[in-house]
Amino acid sequence: MPEHHHPTAGTVWSRVEDGFHVGSRDGNFLGYIERQRDGRFTAFDMRSRAVGTFAELVAAMRTLSASPSAVAGDPGIFTIREHR
Repeated sequence: MPEHHHPTAGTVWSRVEDGFHVGSRDGNFLGYIERQRDGRFTAFDMRSRAVGTFAELVAAMRTLSASPSAVAGDPGIFTIREHR
């Protein structure tokens, strides 16, 4: 995994509830972050695979905001769109 992560434009993080954040980029699901009882943050990729545990929320966000191939070894992206 690269040492420096550069979030790309279009990345949005939403706090769903206290201690639970969901990320997306241009409408594509990136993954989610859960705060653990010990105060650390565990990041999960778009397929709910644990990517790592971090002391700071921002570090977890940066990791998931990196390119999908750098984070999960998987270039696939799920796209969810609503059609009416």
